[in-house]
Formats: sequence, structure tokens, C-alpha cells
Amino acid sequence: MVVFVPSACSGDTTRNSGPWSYAHGEYSFTQSDGKVLQPVIKVIDVSEHQKSIDWQKVKQSGVDAAILRVGYGYGNEDKYFKENLAGARVNRIRYGLYLYSYAYDTEFAREEANYLLKELKKYSITDTDVPIFYDLEHTETWDGHKMPTDAAAYEKIAKAFFEVLENAGYTNVGIYTYANNMTSRMNSTWLRAHTSWIASYGDVLSYNFKDYSGPRAWQYTSTGRVNGITGNVDISVFEPTFFTGSTITR
Repeated sequence: MVVFVPSACSGDTTRNSGPWSYAHGEYSFTQSDGKVLQPVIKVIDVSEHQKSIDWQKVKQSGVDAAILRVGYGYGNEDKYFKENLAGARVNRIRYGLYLYSYAYDTEFAREEANYLLKELKKYSITDTDVPIFYDLEHTETWDGHKMPTDAAAYEKIAKAFFEVLENAGYTNVGIYTYANNMTSRMNSTWLRAHTSWIASYGDVLSYNFKDYSGPRAWQYTSTGRVNGITGNVDISVFEPTFFTGSTITR
């Protein structure tokens, strides 16, 4: 299977929208330089910032999957997570999950991971292959604590989070961050090897996923528009193999 590399695109495009083309049951994404990424799936990520979503319209719009924010830090459930999860399930939209981290040390990271496990149990998410992303972004302080600024600190935090999830049997765990953060504060071999989803806004993928060998995802815009969602929404290009378990219900 050829993914995220130049490929020929069929002219039978029945669901064209900007760089997206749909033919023979699968999407392709054409960059402005003419390179075609295929086969890929169109994925949105949502949180309370999108407020109430009409998931039936999202389904009908051609979105393949959604990454839902469970919450942030620990003990802070996203105000719309319950509603978004129910909407995805009812409309048979495959889904993944992400937790926005405020970890400033390994103890906090373990608390975040254990909180996520409690949320998975609370909402009966038993598929251990469900895509889970640890959202590591830079903020100056959190609750009076100075946030990490170097790769060594981020690496310890991410390893602590991964260890808890992996010990609980979850196998599809990766890091989400943005390209500038990856090439500066998070620039280590281990972090690069575990970063599966990158935000790099534009019409050409410039990040090369150095040291990472699994399925990849590229968030190319934060100003996308999708029927059923009021205002802007993040849209990503995902390799289909992220979704291998029971969450692939269409």
C-alpha cells in the first residue's frame, strides 16, 4: 500500500473538495506541488470549542473519522466529550481520542494517563487499538508551575504517560504536536520516533517524520469547514491503518 508518497489519482472524483478527491471508495489528497497522497482518510478533531455538532451532517459530508478531545490535564473532562462520543457512535463514525497535556513532570504525566484510563472505563471504550494521542504543546506555566522547555524533560513526561497506557494494554498511542515544537523543544530521537500526528499548516507536507515508522497523520489546516459544525475545525490527512479495531464502524 502506497501512502503519503506521490501516486497517480483517478479522474473519477465524486466527492471533490479543494485538495480532496474521492474515487473507487477512497480519498486522495493533492498537494499544491502536484504530489498525491493516497489512499488516505479525511479526519477532523473536535473539542468543546466547536460546541454542539450535528454528527449526522458530519457523516454525510464525507468525513471519515474524528479525533475527540477527552479533556485536558487530569480531572478536566471536555465539556462536549460525552456528546461528541455519543454522536460519533450513533452515526457510526470511526473515532480516536486525544488528551491535551499540562504535565510539567513525570508524576503529573502519570496522573494524566490514569485519568484517561478512568475516562475510557467510564464510557466503555474497551477497544485497546483505539487511536490515542498525547497532545504536547508549549505553554509557559500551568497552575503556578513552569512548563518544560527542553527535549529531555518532554521525553521523560511522554515516556511516563506511554508506560501507563501501554501497561493497561493500549497499543495505538502516539504524540501529537506542531512542527515547530517538534524541531525545537521536542527535538529528540525518542520523541520523533513516537510522534505520529503533526500539525503543519499549508498545502504541502514539509515535515518528514524522521525516526518514525508507523502510520502518519498530518493536520494541514485549523480553518476547515465541515457541514454540521459551526465555524472552523481542524482537518487532517490520516493513513487509514490508524484505525484497525472495533472503532472502524461506518
